Amino acid sequence: MPVATPEQYADMLDRAKAGGFAYPAINVASSQSINAVLQGLTEAGSDGIIQVTTGGADYFAGHTVKARATGALAMARFATEVAKNYPITVALHTDHCPKPALEDFVLPLIAASEEEVKAGRNPIFQSHMWDGSAVPLDENVEIAKELLPRLKNINAILEVEIGVVGGEEDGVKHEGTNDALYTTVGDVTKAVEALGLGEQGRWIAALTFGNV
Repeated sequence: MPVATPEQYADMLDRAKAGGFAYPAINVASSQSINAVLQGLTEAGSDGIIQVTTGGADYFAGHTVKARATGALAMARFATEVAKNYPITVALHTDHCPKPALEDFVLPLIAASEEEVKAGRNPIFQSHMWDGSAVPLDENVEIAKELLPRLKNINAILEVEIGVVGGEEDGVKHEGTNDALYTTVGDVTKAVEALGLGEQGRWIAALTFGNV
């Protein structure tokens, strides 16, 4: 089946929430891994989410080139074409974009989708993650608030990391006490007050609870 339309992706998430289940969301870094994910999901009879990180996107562009927006676009085009041959539905998502990578990863991808939507087509990626866990919460939420309307306009979904994940992921390293690794009710309240409950655009929260 083709990659999910924005409406199909929203329906996937609604069904998961209503049914109390989750979709596999798998990071890929090559055409072989995309094929493996599609085959695995097909054998499991499950829809799913194919993700690419900054590092994976760098690799898609060429191991020494590191043009991550180009790499992510190449990944999306390949996945969109080959997914047509499988009986399951997948959404495309960019995973964990920290602040230093906004300018050369997520923002160019949003701009590319804006051009697609202007031409009457669907966004290239159905959702993007803004990972502000390495910046103060106020700045994290403010950047999310700037991104949300642009994603709403292309009918895509924003994922926001509210809290700090321990350890290191994609070059982002966090250290501190265990207490700092738990998203608080106050953190979530601040995010909801700024981003709303869907009326400003659909967003999903990645909350932390001491996980690494």
